Amino acid sequence: MNNKAPYTAVLILIISLLCLLSCGLEDVPFINYIPDGAITDNSSARIRLPSNAFEGYENPPVGYFNRFEIYYRIYISGEQFSGLINTSTLRGQINSSLNSDFESLRSLTDKTSTTTLPSNLDTTFGNRRYFKLALEETNIDTLLDRSSLGQELEIRFPTVNGEIPELTLNGSSYTLLRAVSGPGLNFNPRPENRYFQNHPDLFNRENATNNINADVASNTRTTPELRFTWVSMYIFAVGKDYLSTIYSQPTHLGIFFLTNAN
Repeated sequence: MNNKAPYTAVLILIISLLCLLSCGLEDVPFINYIPDGAITDNSSARIRLPSNAFEGYENPPVGYFNRFEIYYRIYISGEQFSGLINTSTLRGQINSSLNSDFESLRSLTDKTSTTTLPSNLDTTFGNRRYFKLALEETNIDTLLDRSSLGQELEIRFPTVNGEIPELTLNGSSYTLLRAVSGPGLNFNPRPENRYFQNHPDLFNRENATNNINADVASNTRTTPELRFTWVSMYIFAVGKDYLSTIYSQPTHLGIFFLTNAN
């Protein structure tokens, strides 16, 4: 009888388990972050979306990427600034909630951070009352699917009153629309056209409720007069690994001033 046989079988089993475990460690689902865009003021942002050469964006079945998502929140303010909004002082002057939200989300956008991403970024942003951007002419999920990889995306907030903010991708432009729902919440935004334009119905603090303008942060200040609005935006990638949803690290697109509807 060969007494070495049981030991050999055990050894083979251990080696097999180690191989399986090591393979699993090497195959942790991951989608690389979206590089920062070009932002020079508070009226536009240009960003080059990752191509399928980036980790996690490869063609299936290697990559996990499905689409990009953009989230926003609007802030009522008494301030009108020019230039880039890139300090806590400026954010706080616009609206204290803007700076609070930015600081709360900073660890998620910091590319040097080792913070583990939440299992559901949609809910994380929803808890800060950030909502998913919509478009008037098309389904944004379809526009920002795999066909958008490697394209330059631009978001423009006109400096002329009456002009409507747009998203441009691959030579085509689409009108930005506010959301009407979020995780566990439906609301009826005012004004009804849902454009990203400053309007009395938008900067009216009485409308900044869960039932009406849930996507708008009120302001407790009384001076100067609260008659302006700003928007902050983030973008991240969403993918799938079997039944699990995978997210890239969010990238802050910028803070933009909304000009008057007319």
